Amino acid sequence: MAKKEFKKKILFIGMPDMAIICLKKLAAYGINIVGVVPPYKTEPTHKLMVNTAQKLGLNVIEYNTSLNDKGFLQRIKNLDADLGVVASFNKKLPSELLKLTKDGFINLHPSKLPDYRGANPYSHVIINGEETSAITLHFMDENFDTGDIISQYKFNLDLNETMGTLFYRTNHMCAAMLTEALDYYETHSFPRTPQPKEGEFKKADAISFEKRNTFIDWSKSAEEIERFIRALNPFIGAITFYKGNVIKINSAYVIEKDHKLPPGSIYDSTGCLKIACGKDILEIDSMQFAGFFVSTGRDFSERVNPKKGEVLYGG
Repeated sequence: MAKKEFKKKILFIGMPDMAIICLKKLAAYGINIVGVVPPYKTEPTHKLMVNTAQKLGLNVIEYNTSLNDKGFLQRIKNLDADLGVVASFNKKLPSELLKLTKDGFINLHPSKLPDYRGANPYSHVIINGEETSAITLHFMDENFDTGDIISQYKFNLDLNETMGTLFYRTNHMCAAMLTEALDYYETHSFPRTPQPKEGEFKKADAISFEKRNTFIDWSKSAEEIERFIRALNPFIGAITFYKGNVIKINSAYVIEKDHKLPPGSIYDSTGCLKIACGKDILEIDSMQFAGFFVSTGRDFSERVNPKKGEVLYGG
């Protein structure tokens, strides 16, 4: 799309990677971005976001301790922005901030809302074996991911989709959707489709080592575990333990084979590393053994010499 000149004033809030991809595309298209709010200064991506905005010649507005800081809110108010845009942010926007633009705030969410509200839809759609996913542009309210829907784009998941490939794809999809939406917004009002606030919707809770939900449950089927591994690759990592050492498994293959071993037992380690699951066998392709080395399952077997019947276990 060719660069155009826009009058509507846009406040942009976000965190890398999605925010940088969106910000660069919007700037190249000529969207009138009057302020950029980066993540808090202690966040690892803070400098990257600030540097990117400054290189684009954009006005960076930081907050000292909280999004409720009076000085910060006054600076936002002074922008007299028409619309606020959020592209991935780890803080809940306070109601006072949401009131400081003429037409409210809109947010990009990488799922087909109202399903998969929450911090990590990337992983959960893979864990649950979904064949499709979506990106959603919606208005923001005081809750997470519950505001009126503006637009959605549905797409197919690849058979070998990982958290990383899905994250990359949806970031660029979101940038395209947002650019088209703001182009439309220049001369129109957004359509609004209310979401149901409550119901039996699929969730997308955060996944982290600290929450102890990155551990492999070997009692599950090899197919389920293989999806779990892909769903955490590469940003989080599916974890198991061998003789007290952490193993992060990056990729694996399902082998349909009956066995009578307890789940988590080493089924074969002769030139490979095959693990008995609740159903079928999982052959480990790529892994990291503690802080010692990254290897294939075959290389791990040659270096460590695990024995058939030894057990890998969760945390």
